[in-house]
Amino acid sequence: MFNVEYNQDLQTVFLRGNFDTSKAEEVSEVFDKVEKSVRVDMSELQFICSSGIGVMVTVYRKLKEKGEDICLVNLNEHINKVFKLSLLDRVFTIK
Repeated sequence: MFNVEYNQDLQTVFLRGNFDTSKAEEVSEVFDKVEKSVRVDMSELQFICSSGIGVMVTVYRKLKEKGEDICLVNLNEHINKVFKLSLLDRVFTIK
């Protein structure tokens, strides 16, 4: 099961489950509501595919154009490895 939730008070998006191609539109719609710097909590994310990575890059570009930032937090070993192998650990702020 996949779940995405935006907590505006904390400026945090929570991704849970498997972020695959079928979820890209749902996640994009949530990120469309984000106007300021945001944290993305991935503590409960088990999988992310290339479409998911594409959504994250699009959000990164959108926020950077506005002078804002995106910070990825609580990545598990697998998700962290995906970002490292794609060299996106050099683009995103990861904590």
